[in-house]
Amino acid sequence: MRKLGWAIVCGAMCVALPLHAQMRRPDGVGSIDPSGDHDPSENQVQLPPNPEGRAEDLRLAGKCDEAVPILRRLAGSEPIAQYNLGQCLIDLGKGEANAQRAHAFEQEGAGWILKAANEGLPKAQSSLVAVYLDGSGVDKDPVEAAKWALLYQENGTRMVLGLPGIAKDLRARLDDTLTAQTMNDARERAASWVPTSQRSNADN
Repeated sequence: MRKLGWAIVCGAMCVALPLHAQMRRPDGVGSIDPSGDHDPSENQVQLPPNPEGRAEDLRLAGKCDEAVPILRRLAGSEPIAQYNLGQCLIDLGKGEANAQRAHAFEQEGAGWILKAANEGLPKAQSSLVAVYLDGSGVDKDPVEAAKWALLYQENGTRMVLGLPGIAKDLRARLDDTLTAQTMNDARERAASWVPTSQRSNADN
């Protein structure tokens, strides 16, 4: 049976998420700016007042070319900036005519969103559902998409903030790609997931 009861699946899980985590640049993720290869001068960009809020406003207004230099300055220490940077890079990739550059944008963008999701940021975890279903900068992987959907649904921060569940249309797309076996695989992946902060503490 392809359609699965999400309430039953999510109720069977319990994933504890931290509110704070250590930050670092994603390993193996390249760095490019909207006009070409990475520009070291981005590190000298003067930040505006409330830079994170300003950058998010620019992203939501479709001005990612202006937001990216600000977000690069913030992404090393702020999971929300990592998420917004990732979203901007994926958006820029979708509008890029050159296939190689488009892939580079999307690949880096997916890396930043993944980093924020591993820090426990609910928005990032939710975004990864579409990222893995669409193959935006990653290989298409519905099992991985379902894993992040489960983690998002059980994210304690999401519940505290009152964020909605996975959108119905996205959930329907996900359900259509899954079987009972692949859903079980997703549940196993979600159960074995460890937030970045806990992995860091275990290494110390």
